[in-house]
Amino acid sequence: MAVVVNGQERQVPAGQPLADLLADLGLRAGSVVVEYNGEALTSAQRRDVRLRAGDRLELVRAVAGG
Repeated sequence: MAVVVNGQERQVPAGQPLADLLADLGLRAGSVVVEYNGEALTSAQRRDVRLRAGDRLELVRAVAGG
């Protein structure tokens, strides 16, 4: 099934947990801000998300520095 990640369509298994997609993309859960269908998710909310066809994700890596 297709979801959109940062403006690019991506094929993922139906019902894939969001955490698995993040891992597939090489992203650690604590190092990325996730917007899911227009709503920013907390870490707790991310654990419950299972992807569905047409979902839209914006993923932004948190960067530390000074």
